[in-house]
Amino acid sequence: MTDETDANPPSPASVPAAVPEPLVTKKNPLRLSLVWIVPILPVIVGASLLLRSYFEIGPHVVIEFRTAEGLEPGKTQVRYKEVVIGHVDTVSLSSDRQRVLVGVQLVGGAAGVAVDDTLFWVVRPRIGTAGVSGLGTFFSGAYIGVDAGVSQVTRRNFVGLEVPPYVLRGEPGRRFVLHAKDLGSLDVGSPIYYRRARVGRVVGYALDPQADELQIQIFIEAPYESLVTQQARFWNASGLDVTLNASGLTLNAQTLASVITGGIAFERLPAAATLPAAPAGSPFYLFHDRKTALAAPDGPPFTIRMVFDQSVRGLAIGAPVDFLGIEIGNVRSMALLYDKQRQRFPMEVTADIYPLRLGAVRNAMLDSTSAANTDTVFMKKLVERGLRAQVRTANLLTGQQYVALDFIAKAAPATLDTRGDVPIVPTVPGTLSELQPQLAEIVGKLSKVPFDDIGEGLQATLSQARSAIAQLTPEAQKALADVQKTLTSVQETLARLDRNLLDSGAPVQRNVEQTLNELQRAAQSLRVLGDYLQRHPESMLRGKPADAPMSGSEKSR
Repeated sequence: MTDETDANPPSPASVPAAVPEPLVTKKNPLRLSLVWIVPILPVIVGASLLLRSYFEIGPHVVIEFRTAEGLEPGKTQVRYKEVVIGHVDTVSLSSDRQRVLVGVQLVGGAAGVAVDDTLFWVVRPRIGTAGVSGLGTFFSGAYIGVDAGVSQVTRRNFVGLEVPPYVLRGEPGRRFVLHAKDLGSLDVGSPIYYRRARVGRVVGYALDPQADELQIQIFIEAPYESLVTQQARFWNASGLDVTLNASGLTLNAQTLASVITGGIAFERLPAAATLPAAPAGSPFYLFHDRKTALAAPDGPPFTIRMVFDQSVRGLAIGAPVDFLGIEIGNVRSMALLYDKQRQRFPMEVTADIYPLRLGAVRNAMLDSTSAANTDTVFMKKLVERGLRAQVRTANLLTGQQYVALDFIAKAAPATLDTRGDVPIVPTVPGTLSELQPQLAEIVGKLSKVPFDDIGEGLQATLSQARSAIAQLTPEAQKALADVQKTLTSVQETLARLDRNLLDSGAPVQRNVEQTLNELQRAAQSLRVLGDYLQRHPESMLRGKPADAPMSGSEKSR
């Protein structure tokens, strides 16, 4: 059997095929399964959020305030130009318990705010001379305002302002300085007016002890800063300016706001309208009133003395010195002197005058304007031509007086006394002083009139008249009796007219009263008609509608 098997080999179709060798592929150890995406994805998101918050968080600063009123950690915002740039995260006391330390976390985009010259303050509702501000905090709560600085030096600790700054950095406008002797009712925030329109405000003031004057910082808002030229004149427009002087009663006021809170006004001189605007920081002088501010330049004052041998009651310091109707100066001081030779008490009056106010008159009387002491020479020539000082009444109602420099007719020859430091102008008695002797003379003459003799003569004349009337003829006496009867009848007629016209029960008065009552009823009817036409104007065309029919209930009534 073995041989048969070997002799007859199997066919190819009946022989099974060979098994192929398996291909083995190794798995990449770096390849992660999809299952790992679930825990990795949150890790990536968390990391991105951490990075984002890290880059968005800005520096942390600490601000000192006197009080923490209205500040709450986690709620109070920090705003710059009404954009939120941070939040308050901590509020604590300082080590000495005198200040409040407020920690502020700024956002990343506000890192440039934390520099040396940045200002911080708490915005709350405030009512002051500058007006009402911070009303929006009634609903949103207090917040910290910021005025970003421009310094390159970073800073983390700041001292906050107790009030908001009145001029923010970058606000369009210009600052100027006013020099004044008195602050008056001005305060920080007081308005500044130009032709009664508000164009700026007072932003600060300080007293200079060396110059003994006030330096007032003002800010003129854009575009009005071009109105301030080198020839601008500022004056105090605070309150009511009530002046009672030789010109009478004068009342001036700028606006109602300046009356209550004070203010400053300014104008430009007419000849300076084309001048360029003054640069920022230019100094100006603050005058007391508008009249003084807009007056022409007076130049240096020239001081004179005047000695009056009379009472100067009604003459006050500051009273005007008048030259032919032109005010050229004011009284500076008054002092009582004693003259041993005459045993009199004259009054010395010192005044400052400004000869430049006379303009061409002064130049015409001077031979050379370059000569020394030109004002002294000018006054000396005026005195030689008869110029004298005289006290005159300015207001009869108030009794105020002023000093008049006038040319007095038939004045005794005199000259300007220049022996002292201050020249002395000769004087003449005032108008009242001249009037008093005249009145005394008139009273003396009246006292010499024999009024008693005149009265006795009149009595004798009346007695003679009575005797003459008694000696009249019977016809004349009858005529006199007729005249008396006529006068009696006239009196009776007037009495009847009085009873018929003026008594309360007179017919004329009753008729007048009835007429007035009828007029009153007619006026009331017209008023009713007018009210009806106002409610129903269509009745002018259609007429009055018929009355509505009465209902059964109304008929039963």
